[in-house]
Amino acid sequence: MMNKYQRQAMYKPFGEIGQSRLQDTHIMIFGAGALGSHCAEILTRMGAGSLTVVDMDVVELSNLHRQAVFDEADAAQLLPKVVALKKKLQKINSDVHITGLYQEITNNNIEALLKSYQPDIILDGMDNFAMRYLINEACHKQHIPWIYGAAVGSKGSVYGIDYKGPCFKCMLETMPQTGESCAINGVLPTVIYQVASMEVSELLRWLSGHGFSKKMITIDSFTLTFKTMNIDVLKQPQCQVCARQDYEYLNKKSTNKVEKQCGYTFLLRFNAMIFDHVDILPTKVVKTNAFAKLMTYKGYDMTLFKDGRMNVYGIEDELDAYTLYETLNKSLK
Repeated sequence: MMNKYQRQAMYKPFGEIGQSRLQDTHIMIFGAGALGSHCAEILTRMGAGSLTVVDMDVVELSNLHRQAVFDEADAAQLLPKVVALKKKLQKINSDVHITGLYQEITNNNIEALLKSYQPDIILDGMDNFAMRYLINEACHKQHIPWIYGAAVGSKGSVYGIDYKGPCFKCMLETMPQTGESCAINGVLPTVIYQVASMEVSELLRWLSGHGFSKKMITIDSFTLTFKTMNIDVLKQPQCQVCARQDYEYLNKKSTNKVEKQCGYTFLLRFNAMIFDHVDILPTKVVKTNAFAKLMTYKGYDMTLFKDGRMNVYGIEDELDAYTLYETLNKSLK
């Protein structure tokens, strides 16, 4: 087995100890999109012992320019990313135990998810700050280290976070309101590869006993600049999360029925029974399988998922999103 990974184990700072620990570690990746799928591929090729990937989305053609594991056939079949990803990764390395969880991560289920699967460490492959605040709180509460990674445009950032902090809340006390997203600002595939590689590099340091770098790493793949900043100076003695254990996002008990996503997209949440009763909706089904349905309604494109979630594309105004939700919900009554 070691011959399979000999070239990486020959690198002394990582070595056979790091390789052995990698094969004994359960790594959970939140998100199977650009960052998450690339992290999963690297770790599969390196011989990670166990990977659990959690994602709620299906493969779309717009993903393929930056999510190299997927292909046009996956998009044509509306395959969930975790299903397509597991299939591809098992062909790369059948020795890695891979679990794909086709579900949304929310404040209502994240703690149960972590307690049930008991990962040793978590890698961030999400695409919004609210989710990262939630991950930060859940990981701090359960003493699980995690590695933050983000990319938009040509820029990316990475930081490894442990229980001692500084935590994500220390660094960003209030949620950024820049409105930047891949859907609005675009994203270069090159920065995705760089950020995913840096996330895995922090993991390799942690596994081999060197610990996280304690640096905020920022990259610009277009201007070809690379910066690091010592994060210890940002530790907040009265941090809401890592000092006071006040878990704002975890303690929210309700889930919004209408929620703004990246770009001109809104997420609508219905009862799961909607998936089997689309015939009573005023929508047109364009494509369907056991996991998702593509639909249209009054110029809007929609993706309906098996658990009742619906992504609606092209809505700019929140009031319009609520009106649409009420219209569809009334059809179900």
